[in-house]
Amino acid sequence: MGRYRKKRNIMSLDLTPLIDVVFLLLIFFMVSTTFNKYGKIDIDVPTSTVINKTEESKIEIVVDKDENYFIIKDGKTYPINIDDLSEHLSGVKEVSVTGDKNLKYQTIMDVITKIKKQGIENLGINFYE
Repeated sequence: MGRYRKKRNIMSLDLTPLIDVVFLLLIFFMVSTTFNKYGKIDIDVPTSTVINKTEESKIEIVVDKDENYFIIKDGKTYPINIDDLSEHLSGVKEVSVTGDKNLKYQTIMDVITKIKKQGIENLGINFYE
């Protein structure tokens, strides 16, 4: 004995009123917007200046295996005393320290300490054999 089942209708969403509302909003925004052909936007443009960069003074301090100190400045090598190092560092922006590979680290650290006391921040360290 069969029962008669009633078929359910699948619910569907009608999009016609939604489309009507979207078109009404589109028309509203088109009508209420004012177009100004001659409007401008102020933009703060960054400015820059060209500075002629002069060559900064650079020197190289070389310490050999016998703890002799030399300064290489402008392509010329000068022997110096480590106690007079502060006199040679006046006006210098960059220093490179080159030492022998077999040299004690304390010797290089002493030179670096004297350089840092002069306020020089650009420092390079090299080693040679």
